[in-house]
Amino acid sequence: MITNKLSNFLLENPMLDAHQLNIFMVAAETLNFTQAAERLHMSQPGVSQHIRALEKHFDELLFIRQGRSLILSDAGRVLIPMAEQFVKQSTRINEAMSSLKGHIKGLINIRCNALTGRYTLPEFFTQFHGIYPEVTISCRTDGCGSPLETLRNGDMHFLFTNQESIIEPCFQSQLLLTDEIMLIAPKSHPWAKRDFIEVEELLEEKYILPAAYTTTHMKVNKALAAKNLSLLQLDSFLTLDNAEAIALSVNKGLGLSFSSTTIASAISETVPVPIKDIKIKQGLYIVRDKTQLTTAARDAFWEFLTTASSAIEEKAKIDLLV
Repeated sequence: MITNKLSNFLLENPMLDAHQLNIFMVAAETLNFTQAAERLHMSQPGVSQHIRALEKHFDELLFIRQGRSLILSDAGRVLIPMAEQFVKQSTRINEAMSSLKGHIKGLINIRCNALTGRYTLPEFFTQFHGIYPEVTISCRTDGCGSPLETLRNGDMHFLFTNQESIIEPCFQSQLLLTDEIMLIAPKSHPWAKRDFIEVEELLEEKYILPAAYTTTHMKVNKALAAKNLSLLQLDSFLTLDNAEAIALSVNKGLGLSFSSTTIASAISETVPVPIKDIKIKQGLYIVRDKTQLTTAARDAFWEFLTTASSAIEEKAKIDLLV
């Protein structure tokens, strides 16, 4: 009954304020009008007023007040997915209409890995915003489901990945930089002063290894296999799936490991240790879904990043020397 009531209202009121629904979604996430007001840069009474207006329109309570606490009502829970779609579609329409006028504005949603989102690209995001000040970038470095699926459904506009081959024709990818994966050791380790080690010497140490499903693990294992060695043969006492945690653990002297040199140099004082005749490279790619409706802001972002790929690569090299 509640579902039909809210659905009918949304259909019968095409001029429903997307701004009000966005306020509702933030309030539903925080379950605190004061926190919602802070996030939205509004006053708390302003948030309360918009919620009351929505409740009056729907003739339903969206929140149940229990003392100082809030919980979503049945109507509030039903409204959330429809409000999300309404706000998302409203945003897309506004951005598309602005694009027709050549006005570059809007929101760009990005999914990044740790290398991209925390160490390499923030400076270039800032430069892009300087050129296009009405474009806002939202970058996620945490897990958010299947990354390619988020591109297909439009939840994300660009993906930054180390995946070398994406065979589906709807996706377009461009190489931005090439990073190196190396054995890393604490500064105090004897190998830190060596020009290189022989591959057989790897069997002499203890290791913190990257998780088996990570790009680092797969690439290192492939390189070692060419030398008749496997990560399974190394004396490993700990496996971590977080690149920063690995670099910091090595920095503390807990063991040796393999890491992106960009990440290791950015957050630790570890030393890369060359292994004779082994070079492990990984690319960083920007990916988009060509079949999705684009905007002037997204086209400008793609053009800026792909044009700046040489500068991005150079910055990564400079960071390794600092």
